[in-house]
Amino acid sequence: MGMVITNKLFIMEYLIHPSAIVDRALSIDGFKHMMSQEEVQFSELVDTSIEVAEEWTLSWGDYGFGSSDGTALLKDFIDTIIGNRSDKYKTAFNPYLSVVKS
Repeated sequence: MGMVITNKLFIMEYLIHPSAIVDRALSIDGFKHMMSQEEVQFSELVDTSIEVAEEWTLSWGDYGFGSSDGTALLKDFIDTIIGNRSDKYKTAFNPYLSVVKS
């Protein structure tokens, strides 16, 4: 008997597409500086954005998703990147979301 391996294609409709998360993060004050100082690879941004987008989408439910929710998702993404790399940086609201030294 032979084994047949099939790939299942899973298409997800995200709350926010992973590429939009990366684009928004790159516009946050201090994020690019932290990336260069910590030598964060773009592939890590892509992988983490997919993980965060999937987690939020799967756990969100049927609630509306507004701009403050998008900011919370973005903060989660940036905190994950920082947490994987360093304790030298953190997110802060000054008065808007930014990345600052700890």
